[in-house]
Amino acid sequence: MHKLVRSFIIAAVVTGICCFTSQAAANTSYIEVVKDTPVYSFIGSEKIEVGSLVSGQKFVIVSSDANYYYIKFGNGNGYIKKKDVKTVSASKEQVLDIANKTVNSTFITKRKTVIYDNMDKSRRSIGVINRNIRYPYLSKNKDWYRVQIGGEMGFVPSASVNEDPGIPVLMYHHMLVQPELTEFKGNNMVVRVSDFEQQMNYLKKSGYRTISINDLENYLLHDMNLTGTTVVITFDDGYLSTVTEAYPILKKNNFKATQFIIGCRTNAYAKPWDENTLQYVGFNEMKLTTDVYDYQHHTYCMHLREPISLIPFLISKTYDEVYQDTEKGKIHIGQVYDDPTHIQYLAYPWGQYDKETISAISKAGIKLAFTTETGNVKLGDNPYALKRQGVAPRHSLNDFINKLNGTYKDPLVNPIKSWDE
Repeated sequence: MHKLVRSFIIAAVVTGICCFTSQAAANTSYIEVVKDTPVYSFIGSEKIEVGSLVSGQKFVIVSSDANYYYIKFGNGNGYIKKKDVKTVSASKEQVLDIANKTVNSTFITKRKTVIYDNMDKSRRSIGVINRNIRYPYLSKNKDWYRVQIGGEMGFVPSASVNEDPGIPVLMYHHMLVQPELTEFKGNNMVVRVSDFEQQMNYLKKSGYRTISINDLENYLLHDMNLTGTTVVITFDDGYLSTVTEAYPILKKNNFKATQFIIGCRTNAYAKPWDENTLQYVGFNEMKLTTDVYDYQHHTYCMHLREPISLIPFLISKTYDEVYQDTEKGKIHIGQVYDDPTHIQYLAYPWGQYDKETISAISKAGIKLAFTTETGNVKLGDNPYALKRQGVAPRHSLNDFINKLNGTYKDPLVNPIKSWDE
């Protein structure tokens, strides 16, 4: 009897799945490409061409507007001009099971890369991924990567791509023209302005695109395509040198960056510049530099340690205290935008946190949080334990390049990333 009931349940489930699949297929709309046509995506507000579709191929439509159809392309959606395609009924079974699959492994194209319909000699091109585009893959072997494009299975030659080392999130603090002539001589957190300028010039010359943390969040949510040469620039603590020294260099290169601000150290105006002491940006300086900087959270007043144990406040304080501090910081720092909800990202002081910290800041509306652990950010990473690449005066330009490529090996021991470990 039990076997009979179990067989009936299995049959019912299978029938339900079949009906659901048939219904999904019936409700799915398709486009057929009438001529080779480019595929576009947005990175932030910038429109870029990420690839193309081959004439005669059919793809699943995920949405549309007045001028474009949208298909699943890479790590987000690609859009195609309506005049270059026509809507059709599916004449074959589409690969629908992979359309909603979460894929965290990615490659970067070395050149314009053809996507084929199979791996044997009869293969035909169904699309192209442009050079220097990050693209998720489902699986790989020695010669091929298996991908999806617009609900179709595709195959990419391995010789045309490199494994993705992840997105570098650079971390700076303070900078001076000649730190060796100041009270900050030998300080590992104070870089020379000339070194910073050399690093930014390298990024510019190498074609790097700076993105906001909001763009990074969308990428981690599988809702944005990014180029291979993408970098996030961050500054911790909100020192005035980020405005007097770093801002002109960033602006000259048309770069964007994020500052993590300590709320209780932020007043209406910064104190007068003095290279032998620390000054913090004020609301006046912050509002004048939002064309380059996005200002985010470094706690309101928990960038402190307990006096004897030296345990960071984010770990020693209670859940409610951390939550209240985070809420207070959002309100305070959010004055830059007249909107506390703009403050959605946080860097842990000294990179240290525990599970209760994460629970409290997430309840307060923080969506991503950054450590000081060395490494690049990849799809599938814990959004509340994102790694960064700290830049110190001891790092040569070659070290800097290795950090971008995710190959830097720090001779110093990594800081504690979580008090729970």
